[in-house]
Amino acid sequence: MLGIIPHTIDEYLKRRVDAQTRAAVLLRAGFQDGKQFRLDTEYGDAECCALVAAIADVTGGATETVFDEIADFFLDWAEQTFPGFFAVAPDTRRFLMMQPEIHNSLACGLRSSGQRKVAEKFRAVELPDGIRMHYRSSNRLAYFYCALARNLAARRGEIAEISFIEGDTASSAAIIEIRLKPEPALARA
Repeated sequence: MLGIIPHTIDEYLKRRVDAQTRAAVLLRAGFQDGKQFRLDTEYGDAECCALVAAIADVTGGATETVFDEIADFFLDWAEQTFPGFFAVAPDTRRFLMMQPEIHNSLACGLRSSGQRKVAEKFRAVELPDGIRMHYRSSNRLAYFYCALARNLAARRGEIAEISFIEGDTASSAAIIEIRLKPEPALARA
């Protein structure tokens, strides 16, 4: 897995919880207190999943809520760190269609086996009102992908209606349809 996700999860922890809670999360996830996650390092999928599970466990929140909060934090961070990715895709559908290319460009520093895993993770098919994403990952983070899509759409004045054609949020392979529609004017007022 790209270091960007564990790094961002850790930054989320550093900004949202006190040092003692962060230490408890790291220990529960199997890391030493004070562990630093680097952007340029490849991490095992299980490590990322352990971090999210530990956050939910230590804070008493639901895993889905943790993913929703991390997705919102991640988008804030990514928009500041990689503004070019967002500038070339002015709407949600175009951005989601770019996901395979974004992941592949970020994965170029991984070992070839890691690059192959990233390249095989997403296949996007454009729909008239959204996308169909073929998602394949042993880390089973489809819920995180869906949370990112929902949060991105909301930031762009859209509503993302998400349905699983095959698999579900816990599947290692899923086909996800994301239908986008404008947010009603009353909701924006």
